[in-house]
Formats: sequence, C-alpha cells, structure tokens
Amino acid sequence: MENTEKTEFINRRREHRLPYFEKIIFSNGKNHLTAHPINISRGGLFVTTLDSMPLETMGYLVFMLTSHSRSISIKARVAHIVYDKQRCEVECGMGLQFLDITQTQLNLLNLHILNDQNNYLELREALKDEKPNFMTVSRIKSKLPGLDKYDLLGLRYRINRICTLFDNPPLAETTPIPLSRVG
Repeated sequence: MENTEKTEFINRRREHRLPYFEKIIFSNGKNHLTAHPINISRGGLFVTTLDSMPLETMGYLVFMLTSHSRSISIKARVAHIVYDKQRCEVECGMGLQFLDITQTQLNLLNLHILNDQNNYLELREALKDEKPNFMTVSRIKSKLPGLDKYDLLGLRYRINRICTLFDNPPLAETTPIPLSRVG
C-alpha cells in the first residue's frame, strides 16, 4: 500500500498570484524590511529576501499600486518562508498574508489585479500574430511590470504562462495534486 501523504501535494492557494515588483516596507515595530515582491494576490504578497522575519511575525506592510496615487498600509503576518540553498531558480523570501484589510483596500487590490489580468489577456491576443504590431505590444507592455527583459520568444512564453492562471480558477483548498505533476 502506498502512503498517500508522500504522493500528494495540497494546493492551499485561494487566489491567483500576479507578478508585482513595486518596493515594499514591512515593519513589526522593532525590525524593518525593505524588499522587492515578486507576486501579489488579494490575500497577500511574496517578497524576496535572504533575511526573513520569523513565521507568525505581525507587522504593517506599506506598498504602492500603480492604479492608486497613495501608499497603502495593511496589517500583515509572515505566513510562509522559503529558503532553498540547492536551486537558484527558486526565489528565497517570505509570504506576507494581509490581515484586517478594509473594504476600500480590497477594492483597490481588486482593481489593480483586474487591470493587470485584462492587460495580460490583451497582450496574449496581440502576441498571437506571427509578426505582432510593435506599437500595440509596447503600449500594453508599458502597463505591466517586469517585461522589459524579454525578447519576443521569452515574452510569448511569459505572457502565455501568466495567462494560464486565468484559464482555470484556483484549486480548492483541499484538492490533492499528485507529486508527479508538481514542478
């Protein structure tokens, strides 16, 4: 009999995570961290750092959204830490979960995420042409973070990869995924 605990991975993600690179500040009153996140969702964000704060550390997170002219301050906690010394393709850092988010802050996050999602989908359509219109691609790219480093081949892969998030909704909290399918 095979032990299913070792062959299944539970996906606990409830929200899509989109690329996000605006600098953040996280402080628990004693320690302060300025870092670059790599993704954001309605539930939190992941920041890259080799100096993570301990799990369950509570504090305040300050950051900007491109669709809003003022900074946002949200209570957050360190919910997840990644520190992988073996693989350079795995980003080290910590997941910060939003706590006590106001309806106004949630509306701003929703607007930001929906705008980015629409822009990614529009860019995917523009890139379907064998020779996409440079002006159209440039216009849409200017609205999205972190895409300047890609040539056309890399851009197509990156955009198609991000858009796979929108093709299927996030999995339920307890949906098992065989480890053979986890990358």
